[in-house]
Amino acid sequence: MLSQIEQACKNNNHVSVMQCLNEIDSDNLKKNTFLKIIDYYENEEARFPVGYVILYIEWLLKKRDVDEAGGYIEKLNSMGIEKERIAELIYEYVIKPDEPEYEARFNSNLEMLTENRVLFSRHTFDFHDVKKRIANIRNVQAYPEKFRDALNEKKNSLLFVDPADMEMIKRALEGGNLVHVVYDDLEKFHHMLLFEDLSLIRKNIESTSADDAENIVFFAGRDMETIRRFFLENRLTVIPKYVIVMPGNREYHEMIEEIFNEREIRMVKSLEEIKSHYKNKDQKYYRELFLKDPKEVKVLLITSMQTTLNKHITRNWHDSFSSLGYTTELLIEAEPYERLQREHIAETVRMFKPDMVFYINHTINEFSMEKEIKNNLLWIMRYRDHNEINYGNYEYGNENMFVLPHWWEFSDILREKNIPDNRICYTVEGIDTGVFKKREKANEQYACDIVSVNNSVGNESFRLEFYLRNESNNVLKGVMRELYSYMEETALADNFVSEEEILKLLYAKCSREGYEIPEEGRQFWIWFYRTVMNCFYRRRVMDWIVDSNITKNIKVWGGGWSNVEKFRGYHMGIAGHGRQLSEIYQGSGISLSDNCDWNTHERNYEIMGSGGFPLIKHIEVEAGEKMDVITNYFKENEEVVLFHDREDLLTKIQYYLDNPLERERIAENGRRVVIEKFSNLAITEKTIDFIREFYLN
Repeated sequence: MLSQIEQACKNNNHVSVMQCLNEIDSDNLKKNTFLKIIDYYENEEARFPVGYVILYIEWLLKKRDVDEAGGYIEKLNSMGIEKERIAELIYEYVIKPDEPEYEARFNSNLEMLTENRVLFSRHTFDFHDVKKRIANIRNVQAYPEKFRDALNEKKNSLLFVDPADMEMIKRALEGGNLVHVVYDDLEKFHHMLLFEDLSLIRKNIESTSADDAENIVFFAGRDMETIRRFFLENRLTVIPKYVIVMPGNREYHEMIEEIFNEREIRMVKSLEEIKSHYKNKDQKYYRELFLKDPKEVKVLLITSMQTTLNKHITRNWHDSFSSLGYTTELLIEAEPYERLQREHIAETVRMFKPDMVFYINHTINEFSMEKEIKNNLLWIMRYRDHNEINYGNYEYGNENMFVLPHWWEFSDILREKNIPDNRICYTVEGIDTGVFKKREKANEQYACDIVSVNNSVGNESFRLEFYLRNESNNVLKGVMRELYSYMEETALADNFVSEEEILKLLYAKCSREGYEIPEEGRQFWIWFYRTVMNCFYRRRVMDWIVDSNITKNIKVWGGGWSNVEKFRGYHMGIAGHGRQLSEIYQGSGISLSDNCDWNTHERNYEIMGSGGFPLIKHIEVEAGEKMDVITNYFKENEEVVLFHDREDLLTKIQYYLDNPLERERIAENGRRVVIEKFSNLAITEKTIDFIREFYLN
């Protein structure tokens, strides 16, 4: 048969060749025959037999021999021929037989990249558009050693990469070290979405520290002018520190250097103009400022933390200042690839020339401005993060700086840093009563007896990893893991370990290892205990309720709940902040609020403002201890209801489900207090009054 095939090839008798091929039943013989034909034309005729190669690829795909077919597909692709025909074959013999599975994988991969802010692109990605255009089914290029070495050396660095293959993309994402990947081969990205399982990348992305750069895949192609405009015209866009490209792409380096230099020039010019404008702004200036009509006072509101909550809160403050008549400007990150760069902040200050700057979670030192500029501007620093308040690099010689902690203990820490009381304005977070309001008719979509809106179940290990990343001492890391296991064990047994006990264990274990914890590090461990135990406690509260069989009409919103089979049937997904959240609270009979160490969270005010009924975890306060608790503002059992332990929780759930009129009475009383004292407007007025008093007295 092989000799007959060879003779037919010599005679260019393609009809005979095809007849011989069709008569072969043995797979091994047919494979050898195809290879003989291809080899003959490549060596004897010195030409690549495209037609026979396509037939061979088709036969291999029918036999599900993707590896062998992939090699010849790569060869055809490198020659730039028959891509449409290859795409048809791949669809017909690879994708179509298992189309539902491919579609599910494609959509799952795309959803994961989008949800975790890994992907932004000017392109759209649709399975039905892509599936018949795939002209490749494997990747055979080598993984660049240069890029791998760079990832190993520069942990948490900002990278700008022109990758050569999908395997590099996958490994880079798994490393968690990228900010930008400039990727110019859309076909290979389609290949990844269809054929690769990216679920293993999810854990790494989701555990990335908030302080680390986001992972971003940026499709730009080789249109250098478009890339340049993207980075230069959008002053918020992150400029990477490192550029690693394949040989021949030196223009990426040159472009980044050019953009960086142009931004630096603009920064210097902005600072000079700002310095000139603010040089005469002193205490007398601000005293007179607070006697003016608010519309003559400019307020710049900034957040540079890439979190939805911080953005939402900053917008709330902005809207409140505007409602009080102040002239306002909002400077806020809008996209995952954007960060508030110092040159952008400086340029905004130069153009807007604010009298006050409101900044959430960061210190004024991050502006990198001259001392005269910092001191002559009125700064309002809003702190929600314990790491910032405890470890921030402060310069409190500034006569025009006020600090707004939203947790009572933060005020004590600030005093320990020698911040005078007349610069510390403690206040809880307000709510937008235009959004979180009682509606005439509850949305039946959210109706249930009990609702919990919290991230939980699996969040405990996320918290542990966060603290491990922020600790360099190996002894402490080991102790932290031991304490975590102990906290988990006691929580699952309903015998929750106390803060005092965990600290005692901590000091004892460290002492045995020859390590003494400095007293100033004590607060770090208190917060470690509280954040982790909150997660464990939240899970146990839901365990108690589900196991009690008081009701099965339960809904839980937030991340993580589906990780446990018991809660999967109650999990509704991630609640959208704003109107949806308000409707969820109003639609439920009881809204759980089970934070173990803080019951003045704005969540409670959002529940009450929406007309919902919160059942809030009681916080123990020792005699003489100053601590902010919900009963400082609301009358227990008249405007708010608290639970102490498992039995008390279940008893009160049963009682208030059985007595809806009593539940509604208390909910309405609480709502009135929230409107009067805890609206965004009320909190902003309190803040302005505090600062005004400082200057006028």
